Amino acid sequence: MNTSDLQLADLIFVRGTRWLDFPVKLATRSQYTHVGGYVGKGQLIEAQGLRKTGYEPVATYERAADVYRCTSLTPVQINRIMDYVHHEIGGRYDYLLIGWEAFRHIFGLMLPYFKNQRRICSTLWADAYRAAGINLCPQHQYPTPADLVMSRYLRKIGSI
Repeated sequence: MNTSDLQLADLIFVRGTRWLDFPVKLATRSQYTHVGGYVGKGQLIEAQGLRKTGYEPVATYERAADVYRCTSLTPVQINRIMDYVHHEIGGRYDYLLIGWEAFRHIFGLMLPYFKNQRRICSTLWADAYRAAGINLCPQHQYPTPADLVMSRYLRKIGSI
């Protein structure tokens, strides 16, 4: 699949291949360790550790990512999603939530967690879709990429 086939708000699920991705794969039992969303012009927006939320070329993840689409999105919903994620540019990464997610996946327990202005990759896009009226993971307030990819609203449309 080519970048020209992507549509706004498509979700790009990354199959982690770095050594840092192994613990995420182990804890979530998923090949996906990261997610970003397509925002046009060959770019996605992502929340990534060690930097602020921002743009990344789709080409960064060539041969290591699958594309999922919510085919029921209306133009109004797409605009709301785009407005939301563009507003989040410059936001900080939520390292504490990563620990919370690890605990949830390893021990199967949900500890109390209070939402803040920080994001991880999957909560950025889950919250963007919620802002447009679509709750991709109603059973998880703070979903991981592994949770998001199981959403009944998303369909795999290809790989990049």
